[in-house]
Amino acid sequence: MSKHIEPQTEHYDSIFSLFVRVFWALIGNFIAFFILFAIVNHKGSQFYLMDLIYFGVIAALILARYIDIKFWDKADDNGQPITMLNWRKYTLKIMILATSLWLLAHLLNALFFNK
Repeated sequence: MSKHIEPQTEHYDSIFSLFVRVFWALIGNFIAFFILFAIVNHKGSQFYLMDLIYFGVIAALILARYIDIKFWDKADDNGQPITMLNWRKYTLKIMILATSLWLLAHLLNALFFNK
């Protein structure tokens, strides 16, 4: 006799919890990518409104991840508990990556598009 094991599916308490998860995992990153693309292709002053919007999106990603961990996300894909230490690591990684990509976008803009 074999036991049939049902695959685990993620449970969301509300549509808001689903939106928060999808935002920090997918949508927010796409928005940040397109803003970086706009920064690279911008003609005019070196710094402008898109820079503020970019870091606003990064702050929203960090906040969304915090909300997800604090209220809904209790375990990762391996079943390990997710703690605020995971959030601090995520925050550090995303700040380093976001700032590096932002600097690269401005460098590319200065070298190729804004002469």
